[in-house]
Amino acid sequence: MLIFLLTFFISFVGSIHPGPLNLSVIQVTLKKGLGIGLLVALGGVIPEIIYGYLAVEGVMIFEQYPTVFTIMQWAVVPILLVLGYLQINSSKTNKTEIKNVESSHINSVGKGFFLSLFNPQLLPYWIVILVNYQNYELLKINTLTDKLFFVLGTSTGAFALNYVYAYIAYKQRERIFKYLNQNRFEQIIGWTFILMGLLQGIKLLF
Repeated sequence: MLIFLLTFFISFVGSIHPGPLNLSVIQVTLKKGLGIGLLVALGGVIPEIIYGYLAVEGVMIFEQYPTVFTIMQWAVVPILLVLGYLQINSSKTNKTEIKNVESSHINSVGKGFFLSLFNPQLLPYWIVILVNYQNYELLKINTLTDKLFFVLGTSTGAFALNYVYAYIAYKQRERIFKYLNQNRFEQIIGWTFILMGLLQGIKLLF
């Protein structure tokens, strides 16, 4: 339980900084409601489980295959640029959208999943945390139960933080749109994605 609680806290705090997943959860919640926003968050924590498990098993993928790390870093750039373009473009159209509910739910989970999957910081982040855990007897990951509670802490912490974001966005929806109409907000989110993509590209180049 100590491993779970500490990992939960680290994951929660580590997810506070604004990122593509957080922004998408807020945007989808404001546009489609709390339930759909939480589906995006749910999809976003699946890579946390994957990378947490890989880290706890000691798979140093980035050290063994540095090309994988480079590809993932560059993959983020076009993903963010395309997401930003689509977001801006959708805010300019007034077409009536008729979607199958089940398909919409699957797409929401998938959106969250891919936004987190191409986050190259997740695996090394949890590896660093695990290395520090080894300095404390009570936090050493030895048994299968230890591993399960560690992975559970990584995923539930991230989901809890995104739930907080979604809940606040849902409760403040009317106030937000009172000063900022929905189309304008969609454009802001779109340009934010594009800016993130450009900054990531600049960082990789220089």
